[in-house]
Amino acid sequence: MALLLLLSPAQGCWAQEPSVVVNENPAVLPVPQAGDWWLARHLDRLVQVEAGGVDLLLIGDSITQNFEKTGPAPDEVFYPAWEEFFAPHHALNLGYSGDQTQNVLWRLRHGEVDGLAPKDVVLLIGTNNTVAKPNGTLEQSAEQVTAGVEAVVDELQERLPESKILLVEILPSGISATKSAKDAAVNAALRARYKASEEVRCLDVSSLFLKDGVLNRSLFYDPRMKTPQEPLHPDTVGQRRLAKAISEALYGPSGTASGKGRGRTAPRHALQSSDAADGAVNPGAV
Repeated sequence: MALLLLLSPAQGCWAQEPSVVVNENPAVLPVPQAGDWWLARHLDRLVQVEAGGVDLLLIGDSITQNFEKTGPAPDEVFYPAWEEFFAPHHALNLGYSGDQTQNVLWRLRHGEVDGLAPKDVVLLIGTNNTVAKPNGTLEQSAEQVTAGVEAVVDELQERLPESKILLVEILPSGISATKSAKDAAVNAALRARYKASEEVRCLDVSSLFLKDGVLNRSLFYDPRMKTPQEPLHPDTVGQRRLAKAISEALYGPSGTASGKGRGRTAPRHALQSSDAADGAVNPGAV
């Protein structure tokens, strides 16, 4: 049953309606993150959106935002991968550290894609929803998180009807067995949901981060941080593998936006083992 909640205004000029009927699932209730940095980034993205000229959108959490990092070396030098694989396609980075599906929904409803008509949208979201204690909300089930991701896809399709969506499945991590099981359930549900879709394709990149069938911890920088954490964020090598896989799913091995490389008829792109060979965040939040 839906609940009647009184929402207080968000920071700055971004006020919610004073009284709205909302779903009990927090993953589908659009809300901003708290924090001045988040609002400042949102305002900056609005300026870039207004400038236009965007053919490729990457939307997500810190794994996407990390493409802006130029260091520290050697673990967090991600910008060269952005320059190589995405910048040539007039890309815009809409990744925000810590974002959950509900935060992305808020951003989409507050101008972050208004006036754009990108050919492709890459969406990687959900890992912050599946942790045991999501920031600002109660624990969410796999079904709730799946609904949250689907709500983001629906919102994108409504606002960008001509764009194709590449839905990157939640990446493997070492946070906990419970989170990994939940991630697998979400990925499987989304895979089934969009199996027959010609507009939305799922991209399974798990093989990029496995070695002999188990998580390759060396491809994540978290264990090597000053305060070591469990593997969650790909390091420089892992992030480049991810970028290359996304680029090839969109454009083929040549990396061009024309020709057979776009492969629109395939509803899901699963990486094979041969593909894997090439190539201020709280634990569980990216």
